[in-house]
Amino acid sequence: MAFIAHGSDLLAAAAAHPKITTAQLQQALDVVANVLAQQKKPFLDDEEERLAMIILCVCQNLNQTTGSIRRFFNETNIIRWTDYTEHSHNNEAYYRVSSWKRLMMTLHFMAPSMQSTLLPLVTKYFQKMGYLD
Repeated sequence: MAFIAHGSDLLAAAAAHPKITTAQLQQALDVVANVLAQQKKPFLDDEEERLAMIILCVCQNLNQTTGSIRRFFNETNIIRWTDYTEHSHNNEAYYRVSSWKRLMMTLHFMAPSMQSTLLPLVTKYFQKMGYLD
């Protein structure tokens, strides 16, 4: 899955470019959501961290609004949990929700400004998986 890792690096660099448009930043977020939606195996090459860098670069770009980032997290979280709930017997659904959690945890540590958005979502993961009451 090196193509996802290296493709993420490239897309993060593009998202950091000062001339990128708001529509292109949204497309970068859509790519992250689509990669997670199509994941069939566990990631092996820090793909979650590299996908997180795309989101971080989008957030740091002055063209992007906070509301669209929050919406991205909430919508992606709903999609990942719906997929997991409907296919809980399927390892692929687990890989997707687990990767989503790792991506959010990475951003929680790398982007303190996102912590208030991410902490409830990561906590929900640990509650749903039975690690917290």
